[in-house]
Order: sequence, then structure tokens, then C-alpha cells
Amino acid sequence: MKKRYADAGTALVFMMMLCVVTCAMAPAAGKAIPQTTSKVGVSAEFQPEVTRLNAQGLKLAEALEMSLEGTSRHLAAIFRRDKPKAPSETCEFRIIENEGATARTIFRRTDFFFTFDLGDASKLNGTDINKDGVKEVIVQSSSGGNCWACNPTEIYQLRNHKAELIAAGPILKIADLDADGIAELEIADTRWEVYDDFSHAASPGASMIYAWKNGHYVYASRDYAAFYKTALEEIRQDIEKEKPNITPQSDDFYVGRILSLAITYAHMGDAARGLAEMEQLLKQNSRNAEQTKHRREILEDFRNGDSAKKLKEMKYGDQIPLG
Repeated sequence: MKKRYADAGTALVFMMMLCVVTCAMAPAAGKAIPQTTSKVGVSAEFQPEVTRLNAQGLKLAEALEMSLEGTSRHLAAIFRRDKPKAPSETCEFRIIENEGATARTIFRRTDFFFTFDLGDASKLNGTDINKDGVKEVIVQSSSGGNCWACNPTEIYQLRNHKAELIAAGPILKIADLDADGIAELEIADTRWEVYDDFSHAASPGASMIYAWKNGHYVYASRDYAAFYKTALEEIRQDIEKEKPNITPQSDDFYVGRILSLAITYAHMGDAARGLAEMEQLLKQNSRNAEQTKHRREILEDFRNGDSAKKLKEMKYGDQIPLG
């Protein structure tokens, strides 16, 4: 678990560096904007619309062609803007539709950065991941911030020629966890990302599972016991690995993994067991009175403070937040 969240932060830094290269470099002053888009190729049916956008200062950076609704053809495209008025307008994500005559943009959104490079999830673009009869477009965005939730993955469907956002968040994996043929979303719980005085890498976190039910992704973590059994085993292994690394100056990683254990139990629907195990572990391996006192304060927070409220605020069946 620790490595997963550390890797997420590293990936975000890489994405921000990539954005500087791909989404922020405007042509030199006085240089004519080329009428070809870039090395990214598109079919002839979409070329006139892409060329028109190119003439407006938008250059095609990434593109995927697919059919998302009916017999129409669609181009999911990421453009970079030559001269953005604000960093949040540096890139545009568009869905362009061709019904057989002309191509037109039916959806657009701007942000600091977009990409279709989603690792294993890339192959899911243009497929029906939730088996509701409608294919999805998956894109990752970034607001440019250095946080786990600053580069959410967004999942869109097309219905009646309009794009509908059906999921958004720091999605770690899109996978069929219960072998029913329908993919679930594993999403990072980032509510403790800036908790207390922990370093960013040591901050506690856990995974939440959202399942597709009745036309929405809903919070359903307690239904995936096998997934969480594995997660708990990984966290316990991390805790053991961190014991030798505790010093009088820092026990962040050790304590952070313990808090991750408690949060994971809460998502399983057994917060009481998580708190009991957390209390037992926090009483061990302290190097001085200051660490002991700090751990008592953390335990009180998880039992009666703001963290206690957070452990209870996730409700089974709640729809995934989109705003």
C-alpha cells in the first residue's frame, strides 16, 4: 500500500514535467501556426475539424478514434493551446463526432493537462467497462497541484450526442474484482493526505471500491472482502518493514501504515476492529515520550475527533462524487 501511494505522487510529478513539454510550449513570437496538426494522425473524416481548431491555436497532442454511440464515429482528442490565457486553459479534451456528413465538437473541457496514457487502463478506452450497453472514454487530467487527488481519472459516456461524466477521482485501477464481468473502480482515499505533521509520502491512505449499480458507480467497499484481505496483508507487511526504521526523530512511516490499516478496516465495514488493532500497534515500538504522546493524540482523534467522523461519513450505496 505504501508503495502504491508513493508511486502515485511520483507519477504526478512526471506528468507535470511532461505537461511542460507537451502542453505549455507556444511557438516563438511571429512564427506562423502550421496548418497541419502534428505527428498525431487522424482519419480524413475528422481532419477538417482538427485543421479548423489548429487554425485557432489548438494543436493535436493525442487522439483516439472509436464509435461510442449508434453508427456515428468519434474522435477523443487532446489539444494543447498555443497561448493560454491561464494555466488551467493549457490543454483541451474534446470529443468530436461525425454522423456521416461533417465532424463537430460535442464536448470540450480545459485544464492544465490531459492524457490517454493510463497504463493498463488505456486498453479499456472505447469499450463498455460496466456492461450497460454504452462505451466509455477514459482520460486523466491534472490541475497542476502536487497531491494524490490533483490528477483524477475521468470516465465519460455518450448519450443522445451528449457527454456524461460517470466517474472521477484518483482511480488506482479499473478491474473486475468479483469475476462478474463488470469492472469496479479502485479509488484512493485521499482524505488523510495532509494529516497531522506526516511527510507526504508517509501520509495514511487506503483504497475505496465503487461498483456499477442501477446506472451509477456507488460506494460498495464492504462487498469486496477478498480484495481487502490482500490489502490488509500488504499493510501488515509494511508495518513490519518499518519497525527497524523508527528513530527518535521520526516514526512517520510506521504510524502512517498503522493508520492506513485502521482506515482500510473502516472501508470493510469493521471500523471497531481497526481501531482496536491500531491502539495495540501504536503502543509498541515508541522511541521516546514525545512519540508516545503524539500517538495518544492520534488515537484520540481516530476515536472521537475529526478522523472519527471521516471513518463514519462513507455510506454504503452512496454515488461517487463528481464535483
